[in-house]
Amino acid sequence: MKIGDITIETLIDGETAYPGEFLYTNKEREDWKEHGQFLDPCTGNYVNTIGGFLIRGGDRVIVLDTGIGSKPIYPWLGGGFRSSLLSKGVAPEDVTDVVFSHLHLDHIGWAAQHGKPFFSNATYRCDKRDWDFFVSPDYEVPEWESSTSNPAEDSAVNRLAPVASRMEFFEGSQGLFPGISTLESSGHTPGSTVLLLESAGEKGLLLGDLVHSEPELYGDNWDFVNHIDHDAGMASIEKIRKLILDEDIPFAAAHFTGMRWGRLTRNHVSDPLGYETLPE
Repeated sequence: MKIGDITIETLIDGETAYPGEFLYTNKEREDWKEHGQFLDPCTGNYVNTIGGFLIRGGDRVIVLDTGIGSKPIYPWLGGGFRSSLLSKGVAPEDVTDVVFSHLHLDHIGWAAQHGKPFFSNATYRCDKRDWDFFVSPDYEVPEWESSTSNPAEDSAVNRLAPVASRMEFFEGSQGLFPGISTLESSGHTPGSTVLLLESAGEKGLLLGDLVHSEPELYGDNWDFVNHIDHDAGMASIEKIRKLILDEDIPFAAAHFTGMRWGRLTRNHVSDPLGYETLPE
C-alpha cells in the first residue's frame, strides 16, 4: 500500500485461530453467520494474523509491532517475522525506528532476541502509559497470557529489558515523524495507539488492536474479551470509525486475516456499514 510517498508493507509472523465467539464477551456463533466470508472454510474459526508493518518514508525505515517472536507457544503459531522482513529487502540493522501500538506479548516478540535488541540500530517507541502499566513490578500477567506463553521471556518486563535504554515515549495524540502521527485510542490497553499516515494529500490508518476482526469495526457492539477498559475501548472504536467514515480513510489492523487493507462502505439502506477489502 502507498499513502502518498509513504510505502507500507505487511510483515507476517504467524497466526492464531479461534471460534469467533471466543473473542467477544457478548457474541455467539450465531452472530458470525452473516460474516462468514471472514471465517476459515475448514474450521469455521476466525484467523487472527500476527505480525507488524514495514513503513518507509523519507530516510525512515519503521517497523510497527514485532509479532509473537521466535518461540511461540500454542495456540500462537509464528516465527516468520525475520523472514518476512528480509523478503522485503530489509535487514534488522536497516530499521531506524520500532513503534509499538501497545505492549501485549504478540506485538513485542521480536523486539529482542537472546537478550539483545533485534533491531540493533533502531530507536524503540511506545505510549508512556503502556510502559508504566506493563513494565511495572506490580503488573500481574493475566491468565490468558500466562497460559499461552513463557512469561520469563515473553512478558513485556522481560522481553523489553534489553531495549529499555533505547525507549522513547509519546502519549496520546502527537506527531512522531514527518507524515506519521499517533491517535489517542486507549482502552484495549492504557496506551493503545492508532497511527495516522499523511502524505501528498492522502491518508491511511494503521489500527493496531483497536479492533480484532472486521465486524468489530463495521458492526454494532462487538465487545472484545481482553480490553483492559471495555468502555474506553468501545469509545475509541466509535471515535476512529467516525474519522474513517468522515474522511473515507483506508486502514489496516494488526489482526485482520492476512493483515489486508480495507475500507468502510455504506449501502444506503438505513445507512448500515459494510467492509471492502482493498487490492494490494
